Amino acid sequence: MRGLYLGLAAVFCVAALATNFFDIPRFIAIAAIVIAGIFLVLGLRATAENREPAPIELDAKKKATIRAMLERGDEGAAIRQVQLWFRDTTSEEARRAVQGMG
Repeated sequence: MRGLYLGLAAVFCVAALATNFFDIPRFIAIAAIVIAGIFLVLGLRATAENREPAPIELDAKKKATIRAMLERGDEGAAIRQVQLWFRDTTSEEARRAVQGMG
């Protein structure tokens, strides 16, 4: 379904661009962009629903980075860094991973 939504969003974007080359009223281009936006949101929502969070597995380089941050006393930055590395990680999951290092 995701592919269908994103494909339709692309089609309506191209249709909106094509209206500039032909003598078509401006409101049709605006409507095409709005419809493309709706399909884009639907496609991104379908993508997000099917996304599985990656487990937090820190390699040696990442562990060294987190340890350096903790030695500086910057636990908040360490938590945010873990969230940057693992995008779907919640703050609590990142905090547990950082506290497991200390």
